[in-house]
Amino acid sequence: MNTSTERAVGARTLQAGHVVAIGALLCAAAVVERVPRFASGHRYLLCHESSALDHLTLTAFALVMAAGVAALTGGVMMQARDAHGAALPVVWLVVVAVLLVAADGVDAHGEALAAQLSAATPFTPGACDYVPQDYVATPGWFFW
Repeated sequence: MNTSTERAVGARTLQAGHVVAIGALLCAAAVVERVPRFASGHRYLLCHESSALDHLTLTAFALVMAAGVAALTGGVMMQARDAHGAALPVVWLVVVAVLLVAADGVDAHGEALAAQLSAATPFTPGACDYVPQDYVATPGWFFW
């Protein structure tokens, strides 16, 4: 019996399933916080539509989805490698966290842009020629 290559029976290590589950849980929470029905962010009604806000919203969602893909990729890579160090699951969870923080940063930038646009042209009922853009800011956990 070679004890140097065998793991201790009671040793606690992060497995591939843990990385996928933690990543999926964090991504699901990030998606829920961005749904306007559940979001508690500021609401901006903008008379002039801004395509930049739409792009920022899509970018934030893409970063959240990329975090989910990273968690799944990390789990698959860990499962494919028989022996992986304790650092590999931590690296993949850090990648997931960095992507989620980046998504929150993009959302915070969107809120700053919406505040700037609403301050430049305040919304008054009946002043818009068309349906105003309704933007709900969801800056996330890291940018309040």
